[in-house]
Amino acid sequence: MKRIFFMCLLLASTMSHAVQVSNLYSSVVLVPASLDDRQLLDRAFSEAIDDVLLRVSGAKNDLSSSVLSQAHRSATSWVAQHSIKDAVETVNGSSGPEAAKEVSVTFYKESVDRFLFDNSLPVWGENRPSILVWLIEEQNGTRQMFGANQPSTSLSQFFDGAKRYGLPVYAPLVDNVDRQTLSASGLWGFFEDDIMSASARYQTDVVLAVRMSEYGDQAVVEAMLLSPNQASRVESITRPSKREAVEEMLVRLSAILSDRYASVRLATPKNMNVSVDGVRNYTSMSTLREYLASIAVVRNVQLDSIVDGQVVFDLSLDGTEEKFKNSVALNSVLALKPMMASAPYENYTVSYEYKGKGNSNE
Repeated sequence: MKRIFFMCLLLASTMSHAVQVSNLYSSVVLVPASLDDRQLLDRAFSEAIDDVLLRVSGAKNDLSSSVLSQAHRSATSWVAQHSIKDAVETVNGSSGPEAAKEVSVTFYKESVDRFLFDNSLPVWGENRPSILVWLIEEQNGTRQMFGANQPSTSLSQFFDGAKRYGLPVYAPLVDNVDRQTLSASGLWGFFEDDIMSASARYQTDVVLAVRMSEYGDQAVVEAMLLSPNQASRVESITRPSKREAVEEMLVRLSAILSDRYASVRLATPKNMNVSVDGVRNYTSMSTLREYLASIAVVRNVQLDSIVDGQVVFDLSLDGTEEKFKNSVALNSVLALKPMMASAPYENYTVSYEYKGKGNSNE
């Protein structure tokens, strides 16, 4: 019911852009209550930092054992706050299930980011693309679509796993409106036009079509990622169980999106200039500057000039121009303008129209 409620909110809103993921630097872990205080905290901090590094970087396969070991040794000094309480659940101890403590841990953002940058790993900010997940399963020769109105175990596993990666996922209603636009055969066949047409009402940043099947003793999960101005991408996973296949699909999805949006600290940042039209007053200019500074790949923002409502900024980037544009496209603050050859700032990389707050006289 909770997921259905959130989907109704999505339908009723104009939130066609990024979702703010607020728990990137916090984690809740369960540890055996039989451990002494020092052991309990050491274990809790180690498990919590693993969780946080996974979400913040989005790159599980790049978190080597040596990197994680280094993080475990430093985790205590990165803790901003923690709390401990008795847990309802049990955990597996040396002699079987035993009582557990629930430890909530929040780390300093600066410490975690610096560690990732120092190890040449990405830092993916809280501004993340909303993802619509269309799921169809083949069972006993029958193919069935699942969504908010018709959940399944596999869909629940996907959503639960997505939380660990900080991926804001949504399920379509799969109601009569959806079925009129996208049939089961269309979803199974990965018909891009039909999938995108059915997805338009949900206004998410990206769309993930997933089909699941079993062959012998193997589970097969295939997924196609669709997003504006990006070529479709298909991934195929075969594992002994659906749960394992779903987990690997989430690893790949997180890595793809992290590569598209996250920053990696460069020895020498890339310089890029951005001109923005339609900035009418100081409030809008200040809002614009704060917005540019909040983008993960932007290391530094310097005001260059202001001429008749056009503001020019010099940016230092920890990433490519494409990553910058991808990040801007997640928000409605700026609308990309085509650069004309005769434009007065023709040497500038990109030109935008300001659509954010601050220009209203109200």
